[in-house]
Amino acid sequence: MSKAPRARRALIPTVAAFVCAGVIAIAEAQPPDFTGVYETYRAPQGQGQGRASGFGGPRAGLPLTEEGKRRVEEYGVLAGPTRLNGATFCADYGVPTMMTLPGAYPIEFIQKPNQLTIIYEVNNETRRIYIGDRQVEPEKRLPSRAGYSAGHWEGKVLVVKTTDLVDAQDQTGNPYSDQATIDERFSLEEANGKKVLTYQATITDPVYYTAPVTLPERKYQLYDGFIIPYGCQDEIWSELLDLRRDQLKAGKPVDARMSDVYKVREARE
Repeated sequence: MSKAPRARRALIPTVAAFVCAGVIAIAEAQPPDFTGVYETYRAPQGQGQGRASGFGGPRAGLPLTEEGKRRVEEYGVLAGPTRLNGATFCADYGVPTMMTLPGAYPIEFIQKPNQLTIIYEVNNETRRIYIGDRQVEPEKRLPSRAGYSAGHWEGKVLVVKTTDLVDAQDQTGNPYSDQATIDERFSLEEANGKKVLTYQATITDPVYYTAPVTLPERKYQLYDGFIIPYGCQDEIWSELLDLRRDQLKAGKPVDARMSDVYKVREARE
């Protein structure tokens, strides 16, 4: 009997094992797919996360610089006793707030190899995270409340750096400047039979904070639902704040209303 067929038969298990190992290695190397619609994660035995906003809602002990303290105090006066906030007047939440609020309203992730698109149902606010080498040239990036987000994979974790923000404040008055950067981490796991997304973020801002600020970790679970159209605009909110800021500087009562914004608009026409 020829030794060749016997040798070939001996190689079959080895080749099969090699192929199987290769398939497993490729599967392990594949990044997770975040695609889906998410709502706030409901932990077992009622261990809820609570409601968050921007830096995790009003927080005592934030490491504010003197300018940061002044900005928070000014915003408190501008907001007045009714505690105005941008969401009431359709202003975009921006980053990180839109990432920490989903609960009553869901958030959708749409993933492709070089981009993760995130849509929050409120105002259908959208952000895009560009992954890998496909990036907008720095000189062509437009500052906004959402900033510019560049991501890369570290194993199965999507690591994102957000820059190009505008000087603004979150829904509870915590400020962030145009020099701020936000470092974010997105990961997936299975919990209680559901696909669970974990979001982590740290904000570094030399203008308003003396040290980096880490947000409370947020978890969201995949659910079988949809987001619906929800349109709004934030221009009138900015104009109202400008009117109140002018009143504050002039030593007048800070009580401008939306009707005053419309009067100013009519006068310009």
